[in-house]
Amino acid sequence: MKRTGALILVLLLIGLCSAAYGQKVGFVNANTVFEQYSVAREAEEAYQKDLEDLNKQVTDMEEELRALADTLEARRYLFSEERLKEKRMELEQKQQQYVRFRQQAEQNAARRNEELSEPIIADIEEAARKIAQKEGFDLVLDAGPGIVVYSKPELDLTDRVIQSLEEAKGSTQ
Repeated sequence: MKRTGALILVLLLIGLCSAAYGQKVGFVNANTVFEQYSVAREAEEAYQKDLEDLNKQVTDMEEELRALADTLEARRYLFSEERLKEKRMELEQKQQQYVRFRQQAEQNAARRNEELSEPIIADIEEAARKIAQKEGFDLVLDAGPGIVVYSKPELDLTDRVIQSLEEAKGSTQ
């Protein structure tokens, strides 16, 4: 909450300074670009597919653990004390493997998300920079949802950035 208030204050100060010095300030909503840019949507779909695969593995491991625990509980009176101890150790080892797997899976998912996002972010920044230079903007900000309270429509470069990215994508294919 404090961060949003601080961002709004900074944006207002920048707006006042730019008006006082005649600077042209624009903004791009990167979230909107990620939602509408076809390459970003494809990356999101790939990421979601990766998550589905990981979630399937996690679910399979959870089911295996539940089955092992249920079997151990149901048959605990049939096992000797030593056999029961072995089965409990086996269950504990599988639980530890499961925890390690989940942690590694979360790290891998975060890394994969970063791998997919970084080039798109770089492309967005480059497209915004080119538009800003071409149209004489002195400053271009990333305005996520709720940050820009009001702006003249011509200062919103989001659609132009998306168009530039799609055109650049088309020329590289």
